[in-house]
Amino acid sequence: MKSRCALPLLLPFAFAAALSGHSRQGRETKEPAAKEGKEAKVSSVKVLSCEAFDRFLEPANAAGEPAKRALVDDLVSCAGRLGTPLLERGTKPGLGRAIFLYRGPASKVMLSGDMTGLRPTEALTPIAGTDLFYLVREFETDARLDYKFVLNDKDWVLDPLNPRTMVSGFGPNSNVEMPEYVRPAEVEYDARIPHGTLEDFTFTSKILNNTRVARVYLPPSYAQSEARYRTLYVHDGTDYLNFAKINNVVDSLIHKKEIPPILVVMVPPINREQEYGNNPEFARAFATELVPMIDQRYRTQAAPSSRATLGASLGGLIAVFIGQNYPQVFGNVAGQSSGFFAETSLESLRNAPKINLVFHLDVGTYEANFHGRNLLEGNRRLRDLLREKNYRLQYKEVHEGHSWGSWRARIADALRFFWGTLPMKY
Repeated sequence: MKSRCALPLLLPFAFAAALSGHSRQGRETKEPAAKEGKEAKVSSVKVLSCEAFDRFLEPANAAGEPAKRALVDDLVSCAGRLGTPLLERGTKPGLGRAIFLYRGPASKVMLSGDMTGLRPTEALTPIAGTDLFYLVREFETDARLDYKFVLNDKDWVLDPLNPRTMVSGFGPNSNVEMPEYVRPAEVEYDARIPHGTLEDFTFTSKILNNTRVARVYLPPSYAQSEARYRTLYVHDGTDYLNFAKINNVVDSLIHKKEIPPILVVMVPPINREQEYGNNPEFARAFATELVPMIDQRYRTQAAPSSRATLGASLGGLIAVFIGQNYPQVFGNVAGQSSGFFAETSLESLRNAPKINLVFHLDVGTYEANFHGRNLLEGNRRLRDLLREKNYRLQYKEVHEGHSWGSWRARIADALRFFWGTLPMKY
């Protein structure tokens, strides 16, 4: 069964011939959790806490029926108010403890998510004589991870005690946010600032013999200006619009004058695995048909340095491929959790002469086991090769997984790196 926590972006056995199918260092925690109703500081970030879980567990296991039920009721009531997993101080600097809880009629409860390789491999422990299950894990204090529970080997459910969710291609997942994780504010719609407009653009390709409808973002100044604009071309464009809220991100960056006004062309795939698997015909259509059509329809800047292409997962793979093969069209390439595995051959890039490209790459440290394959190592190998060849590169690793929650938070990093108007902050 395909994991419903996984996003349908980079399927586990996909990558060209091998593909067939889509940090910050944590700081030391400083104070232990407080009792219910008080504030506890975990790594300098204040959170409310229930009673320390270990102080609950021993008496709960030893108690008789009425007392045991009362203890469980109290814990679940507190967890319901605060949201799970419950967070406590970790055993090592830079780590925090996360206690997952599930209460309900089940004989078996498994955890599946970024922390398990998107497979239901970790069992929650039942407390005898109750319907409560628990699992204790430790994560970096700035980690953010998607997960679901799997009940009785068949039912994939959200965590009923956790109100935080993250969108995905298979619907929402529950979402762990460790205390030092910072949510990307630019993703949220801000009614106080000017907003760009969205319109449809029909792209008919003679090379591919098909038609698709892209979405084009025009900055707030476009209609009142005669200026020409830089352009970002986005693979999986509909998903970047719906899941990553890329229009909100660009609105925010423009308003803060962190980047100049830009156009964004959001292009959906028709046959994703075929098109994005280093397909030379798709790359040719993208660079030699779509780009000239956009340039003809809109006021764009024609220099390669004024164009960028962005993609996540398999979309990151095709973004790199297009940049490598059409540097006269695209001068900037952004790949997020791009489809490079530990075993992926990089010889074509290694043997090619250096070209005028700028790269942004980001990847999650929890992608070392992506459906059993090492996406983290593949992206590190790509990073090392680009550095060896002296490409201009921004590379970021974060304590997250293969998720829109991670990718949407790094769009601003890529755009500031390519076209930032303010000094970079590292």
